[in-house]
Amino acid sequence: ALERAVEYRRQKKASLSRNDIRREGIVGESRGILKCLEKVAVAAHSDIPVLVTGETGTGKELFSRAIHACSPRCSEPFVVVDCAALPEHLVESTIFGHTRGAFTGADRDRTGLMKIADRGTLFLDEVGELPLEIQKKFLRAIQEKKFRPLGSKTEIHSNFRLICATHRDLEDLIKKEKF
Repeated sequence: ALERAVEYRRQKKASLSRNDIRREGIVGESRGILKCLEKVAVAAHSDIPVLVTGETGTGKELFSRAIHACSPRCSEPFVVVDCAALPEHLVESTIFGHTRGAFTGADRDRTGLMKIADRGTLFLDEVGELPLEIQKKFLRAIQEKKFRPLGSKTEIHSNFRLICATHRDLEDLIKKEKF
C-alpha cells in the first residue's frame, strides 16, 4: 500500500506540473521527451541534488534549467559552472571564492559561484571533469552547506540546490578512482 501511495503521489505531482513546465528551449512532443519532462516535474518539486546524464549535445543544460525554472527557487539565480572549461589552478577559487592575498595575483576578495548561487541553483556542467581534490572539498560543502573561501578563516553558508550534468560514465570513473 505504501508503494502505491508513493507512486500515486509521484504521478500526481508530475501530472499536475506537466502542462506548467517551462521548457526553457526544449522542443518536441515525442514519448521520450514527454517522459523526460515528467522527470523534470518530479525533480522540480524536490530539493535533492540531481544528476543529468547524456551524450554531448543532448540538452543536459536545457533540462537542468527547466528543473530550476519549475522549482520554488526559480526566482533566484541559476549559476552555471563549466567544469571542463575551468583551468585546474582556478577551479577552487572560482567555486569557493578567495580573499585578498590568498595567492599571487589575488588583489581583491572574490565571491565564489557557490555563494552567488545562495537560495538558487548551482549547476555543475561536466562534473566528471572536476579534479579529485576539489571533489572532496565540494562534497563537504554540499553536505554542510558551508565552505571556506581560499585564504579565509571563516566559513560561509550557502543554501543552494545542486544540479550536475555529465556525458561521462561516472560509475567507471569511480572504479578507476577518478571520481
